[in-house]
Amino acid sequence: MKVLMINGSPHQKGNTAIALGEIAKQLEKNGIDSEIVWIGNSAVRGCIACGK
Repeated sequence: MKVLMINGSPHQKGNTAIALGEIAKQLEKNGIDSEIVWIGNSAVRGCIACGK
């Protein structure tokens, strides 16, 4: 199993990153792989109903 954690905060090393890091440590202790992706600096658009 692998857990994907998405950090949408504009602060790359802020409180959200710290919290996700703590979760990642606990997951690792239980043998679960995880990845943290920071999208706080990306422009994220909503659905445009493109049908894809």
